[in-house]
Amino acid sequence: MSTAILLVIVTSQSSIACSDSSLPTQIGRNFKVEVFDRGKPVEDLQIKLSTNSKGQEESHTVLILKTNAKGTAEFNSVKPRLYYLGIEHPAFPSSIEVKVVRRPPHKNSNTITFQWPGWNPLSTQTVAGSLTGRARTSRPAIVDMTSAPVYSAVPGATLTLSKAVSGEVVSSQLTQKAGKFEFKSIPGGLYMLRVETPVFNPVHWIYPTDGYVPIEVDPASQFTSVDLELDNAICGELAWGRPEEKPH
Repeated sequence: MSTAILLVIVTSQSSIACSDSSLPTQIGRNFKVEVFDRGKPVEDLQIKLSTNSKGQEESHTVLILKTNAKGTAEFNSVKPRLYYLGIEHPAFPSSIEVKVVRRPPHKNSNTITFQWPGWNPLSTQTVAGSLTGRARTSRPAIVDMTSAPVYSAVPGATLTLSKAVSGEVVSSQLTQKAGKFEFKSIPGGLYMLRVETPVFNPVHWIYPTDGYVPIEVDPASQFTSVDLELDNAICGELAWGRPEEKPH
């Protein structure tokens, strides 16, 4: 028997929210970006280069490229200045600040590497299970947040399953009364499950209303289904986890 450990993961629309800025990475006018997922190159992922706003000047997109079969995208003859460079994706965007210079330090590489989506997906044979969320209790607030959390079924949540890289929607449905859901006949592969929770009783729940969960459908997975627990992560973003589960 094995168990899946509860994860607390930020799945915000902006990957740089609440993060500390650091010094920009200096790089030459010709450079490449490479993207990997657990050691494997990620193809057809959009890489966006945009200007860094200065004073009253607004940021604007300079160029968007897609990674090739090797997971790379090459930028050439880029004008020296500050930029934001990163992955353009609705579920798991990622961005860093870079400074393009004519003569970068010799020790600097001409390659910038991203790990995407950056979290291990939940492995499952089927995209079916139940959705529960952390609920408020009658305990004092400080106790409610620090002691063993209480989870309740979340009915009426909108679940949208899409292909991980392209974002192509596969199917969408609402969770049932007991928080149950089932997407039938889903082929193997990596997917993003968007979770939009109902807001009709915000006092009862301790989680935001929107977030994404990476799910890998694998017929050889030890888990036959995927049960999700919603919680709060850093900066009040949606966090997700998997309760302890005995594989069949």
